[in-house]
Amino acid sequence: MSQLTCVGALIRDDRNRIYAHRRTANRRLFPGVWDFVGGHVEPGESPEQALARELKEETGWSLRRIEALIADWQWEHDGVVRRELDYLVEVDGDLSAPQLEPGKHDAYAWIGLDNLDQMMVGRTDGDRRVRNVVAKAARTRLTERLRLEPVGEEHALDLFRLHQDAKVAAWHGTRLTTEAARRWAVRGARGWETNGVDKWMAYHRETGELIGRGGLSRTELDGRSWLEISWTVRSDRWGQGYGTEIGQAGVAFAFNELGGDTVVAMTEPHNLRSLGVMRRLGMRYVRELVRDGVRSVLYAVTRPSATVTL
Repeated sequence: MSQLTCVGALIRDDRNRIYAHRRTANRRLFPGVWDFVGGHVEPGESPEQALARELKEETGWSLRRIEALIADWQWEHDGVVRRELDYLVEVDGDLSAPQLEPGKHDAYAWIGLDNLDQMMVGRTDGDRRVRNVVAKAARTRLTERLRLEPVGEEHALDLFRLHQDAKVAAWHGTRLTTEAARRWAVRGARGWETNGVDKWMAYHRETGELIGRGGLSRTELDGRSWLEISWTVRSDRWGQGYGTEIGQAGVAFAFNELGGDTVVAMTEPHNLRSLGVMRRLGMRYVRELVRDGVRSVLYAVTRPSATVTL
């Protein structure tokens, strides 16, 4: 890719919404379009220095820390190709009172999972890439040890690597080919867009090491739709609590973001490792069932205020 020319700052509030502002109608580039904080990297600046400067200029807030790289991409305007790095960041300042840069931005909004398409307002080119960067940031979760990224096409290689683990492959019945991994990644990206939820890829927050994958899917059971939690962890990381950490993030996402009342999980009766994770998630045994010809046990956890019968 070309040399870095731009950076972007994706700022989240306590509801995991992303800060966006509208470019004024007289801007040379993308007038009247919704965007997130960012701009050009000046000569001699590091990406972190450029982020800090753009944050202060466009919002009045100060950069506290960079949490994760969300996107590394290129875009073109008037024949000029620019490479941009976009980061999920934490800031210091009053998030209820951004100081809009005079003459450059005239409105602001917080973009969550329910209003992502506001990022398309004012766009005449139909380009969804800025909207999709915001979506990825809003769907990313940070746990004590993990960075959970919504599965997309860019994760195909890591899905392939994860499923070359002999014990993981044995559990799932096969090793993924590169083409099968690509299809899984494409299907996951589609799931996030069409169902509002799918799997995350799990990476260690400090080292960036691939740990596994997991998250939610919508499943049919007894003629009803349920949110089902699952996880897959590299075998050399078994017994270290990563499955539970992924599961806790998924249950919180179901209850807090999706408004779900119940999360279910299924496994074979002899899978003591998965049963242990389910119990640590507060799940209770419901019943046995046969799914796809396999005898399984069904567990569930219900929001404390909900009244749901399985």
